[in-house]
Amino acid sequence: MKAVEKRVDGAWRKSRLAARLLIRQATRPLRPREQALARQLSADDEVTNRLIQQALYFLGIGPRKYDFDQKLVGRRP
Repeated sequence: MKAVEKRVDGAWRKSRLAARLLIRQATRPLRPREQALARQLSADDEVTNRLIQQALYFLGIGPRKYDFDQKLVGRRP
């Protein structure tokens, strides 16, 4: 019998979490716990911009990517 391998690696899982946090940030302010998690993920070397971008497309942002980016950039103080 074949051994079952890990389906999702750690970097991809963390990137999906980061993408979900970005989506939440676009709709409402993040809670303190979410902000702490976002800080941890942003400091993680495995979580790259490219993986976050792929995760956003995976989560269905694809066609709305430009509007989503503009909304996030517009929120900066």
